[in-house]
Amino acid sequence: MSDWRHDNARWLATALRALREDLERHALAAPALPDGRRALSWLVAGDLAVPSRSEPAELSALEAQMDRPPALLALARSLEFGDFESYLLLLAAAPALDPAFAQAFAELHDDSRRDHVTLGLALALFASGAGEQRLLAADVLLPDGPLRALQLVDVADDETTPLVSRRISVDERMTGFVRGANRIDARLRPLMHELPPGRTAPETSAAIDALAERFEESPAANILTADEGAGTEFAQQLAAVLDVRLCALDAHRMAELPPQARLKIVRLLAREALLGRLALVVNAADPAAAAVAAEIADGFGGVLLVVGPEPLSTYPQLQVVRVPATSRGDQAAAWHATLARYGQSLNGEVDAIVQQFELTGAEIDETVARALELGDGAITGETLRWACRERPTPALDSIARRIEPAFDWDDMVVSSDVREQLRELADQVEQRSLVYETWGFGAQLVRGRGITALFSGPSGVGKTMAAEVLARHLDLELRRIDLAGITSKWVGETSKNVRRIFDVAERSGAILFFDEADALFGQRTEVRDSHDRYANVEVDYLLQRMEEYTGLAILATNRRDALDAAFLRRLRFAIDFPFPTVEDRRRIWEHVFPTQAALDEVDYGCLARLELSGGNIRSIAVNAAFLAARDRAAIGMPHLARAASREYAKLGKPMTAADLGPYYEAVRG
Repeated sequence: MSDWRHDNARWLATALRALREDLERHALAAPALPDGRRALSWLVAGDLAVPSRSEPAELSALEAQMDRPPALLALARSLEFGDFESYLLLLAAAPALDPAFAQAFAELHDDSRRDHVTLGLALALFASGAGEQRLLAADVLLPDGPLRALQLVDVADDETTPLVSRRISVDERMTGFVRGANRIDARLRPLMHELPPGRTAPETSAAIDALAERFEESPAANILTADEGAGTEFAQQLAAVLDVRLCALDAHRMAELPPQARLKIVRLLAREALLGRLALVVNAADPAAAAVAAEIADGFGGVLLVVGPEPLSTYPQLQVVRVPATSRGDQAAAWHATLARYGQSLNGEVDAIVQQFELTGAEIDETVARALELGDGAITGETLRWACRERPTPALDSIARRIEPAFDWDDMVVSSDVREQLRELADQVEQRSLVYETWGFGAQLVRGRGITALFSGPSGVGKTMAAEVLARHLDLELRRIDLAGITSKWVGETSKNVRRIFDVAERSGAILFFDEADALFGQRTEVRDSHDRYANVEVDYLLQRMEEYTGLAILATNRRDALDAAFLRRLRFAIDFPFPTVEDRRRIWEHVFPTQAALDEVDYGCLARLELSGGNIRSIAVNAAFLAARDRAAIGMPHLARAASREYAKLGKPMTAADLGPYYEAVRG
């Protein structure tokens, strides 16, 4: 036990002794019970003389010897309690601190079931003056008073019993607090976890100091306009300056609770802000979480930080604090400092990693530790990139499908010009550190450093395959986003969906592949009404976020001709994937079958004459393989002819003898 805990226990024991003396004096002064008995079995006094009251000076002397005030006194002073409120709180806690008080209360009530204090008994013990004084003293138990509103005491919820006769008690959390054990309420632990204090970074120190000064004057709820990682790190830095205990609250889990249960949690959180100097950080990336944050803000009374990408204008109780962005130089310094603590140095790798992954200080620490595990105690550029790439991204998983790259450069059949443009695109991703930082071009980029590309061409010509090839070559995650799925008919909602995607993807370093981009591009039309104007704004916003994105963002469309020149100028690359020629189709057919597949004689010349895209060709090859497997035979032209006819039918094209020549009979059969 610490010295303060020991001193707090001694002060509390003395306060309880004084309380016992009050009870003894009250019992001895009260008339005998109807049968002549007195409620005295619990008395400490050896005779029936009225004991002398312990002097307040004794408690004051004990407090003067302590490093900080006793828990009960500190609480009473912070809430500016009167004498009766403090007295009632000690009476309510007494049975949990010393079972003898339960027996005393039962005998004083002449009822073994009433082994607790009541307001009537407390008033009889403390407020023996005029009637108006007793009535005013009873106001401390009004529902909106701090004793009940903050759940410092529990008052029995029994409307059939007058307030003066209801049970008053304290729960386990309050008992522990009075004893000096200041642990977070067990009922709150499933909803939150504690975060360590953070190190203040140069770019946030001024904002931290300003916000800390504001909180010292008047605690208020604030929203941090940042993504979850940066906002949480800022909150950790602020917690270190304010010397408060910071916990992250699971707002989604809390939002699932019934209203009454949620209200109970809100009150418990407000109590923790008082008892445990608790500060909360809440990720409010969606409306449900934002609503929970607003509920807490109404009565929390402590440091509440709500992390979100934008101000929540519908909740005026949340004040806005903009978190400064961490520069790449500061991120690189954090990487080098963390690596140095492990005796590691990767000067040639850190700059490239900083260009691709935007991590907070805490995330950098976790990533380096993970890289050490992967490398059995040694870190290489490969293990560090792998640790960055494999960081859990549950928020991104919910909005973007992860694609495992299955293709390499040799698998892709495209023209030499398309291949060269893709190589140049990969080079720009790989050489960003040299060009942007070492050569200084980054300072000249007004719109941002994002590398943006448009892949256009008919379906099945290799746009998705090219994205997979790039992801595999660059050793990066590939995430596919269907723009048709995030485009909303409600004005302004598409921009919010796009913002959420980029906010959660920023830290992952993933390649973002926006498929079916026609869903958004097709809306860019001549402005005839407000909806057209907003549609164009949403396209512009998507391009802006792509340009600001630290990774590679690719748009795929089947309708390049629908895009205006101004749109194309804002893209770094615009690569057109033409429909494959006969020669291209033959090369695709020659590479479409796995080496382990059983093949009969295949007429590649005949197959190449079929006007099909690479995607259609792969579909035919797979379907023909299943036909051959059913026949327990090698894949041959009859199987491929039947599969090709099915693919033509799917495309709405008639299959003729001119298309398949001598193999057409297999289709007819």
